[in-house]
Amino acid sequence: MMSMTGESTTLMGREEQEGSTYPLWIERLFLLSGVVVFAVFRSDVQATVEHDFLGVILAYIVFPLTLLASIELIGRAIQRSLGS
Repeated sequence: MMSMTGESTTLMGREEQEGSTYPLWIERLFLLSGVVVFAVFRSDVQATVEHDFLGVILAYIVFPLTLLASIELIGRAIQRSLGS
């Protein structure tokens, strides 16, 4: 929202300040490493569970979602530490 003076404000009337830019290549590197970890360890995860159906569910659904959630949390922690 723009005020009459041309400054950007929120609906609550607070002034917005532009933070420092965050290097997105860090998150892309983490995502790529997550894909590599999934490709390398999915068969180990599946072999750990001795049940056929449950092993497939864990290896192809739970394991990648856990990796993705971990990568997202790491990315947010880095963003918080950089102050953006």
